[in-house]
Amino acid sequence: MKPLLLIFILISYTDLWAQDSTYITVKSGGRLDEGLTPADMYHYPQFTKGVVFFKSGTKATAKINYTRLFDQILFIDGKGDTLALAEEQTIKFIAVDSDTFYYDEGYVRIIADNDFVKLAEKQVWVVADIRKPGPHNTSTSTIGVTSVRTFRQGNDAVRNPLTLDEDIVLRKETHYYFGDEYNHFARAGKKGLFELFNKKQRSIENYLKENKVDFNKKEDMEKLYQFVSKLY
Repeated sequence: MKPLLLIFILISYTDLWAQDSTYITVKSGGRLDEGLTPADMYHYPQFTKGVVFFKSGTKATAKINYTRLFDQILFIDGKGDTLALAEEQTIKFIAVDSDTFYYDEGYVRIIADNDFVKLAEKQVWVVADIRKPGPHNTSTSTIGVTSVRTFRQGNDAVRNPLTLDEDIVLRKETHYYFGDEYNHFARAGKKGLFELFNKKQRSIENYLKENKVDFNKKEDMEKLYQFVSKLY
């Protein structure tokens, strides 16, 4: 059973040139997953055979997909139901087609890697705003950007998405991450880089001073990955 998308919802799209730049407004009374097409929701156009490798040394094979909305790896079980992987801390990595996913307080997909350095990305929907209905058809913003994971009802969110009592503005973003040889990951930025590669901090600091680096730009992240890799 694939997750169903309901159709009775008011949606507005605004395409802007910033990061991934798609905005969707989900009106009060709708479900958080409504209005998103399968291409919006999932990394793969269909569930694809993959293998989950566990830290215990065991592995499991299933048809797998990644949902950008809830930052979850989903699989189809023997009954045909769509479920989310649980106990993510027991997962070593997940191989789907030519992709590799790691879990470290959220899933990331590897773009490039070697024995010491990894570059990964996460395409995800974030809650850009929550708007409480006000008098005379007005609304009031109540929060800044936060993760959709905040609105999950546990690992069963894919089958029981939260019904909203406020207007929610979703924004699709692409985030980049660096990982070390121990498969610890941090969001691309000075703080994360220095935490992961503290022995190379001075060299990385010099690189960042000499080069204009946009941590939201893939090309810049690939160049930075190449530089850090050469330090080992």
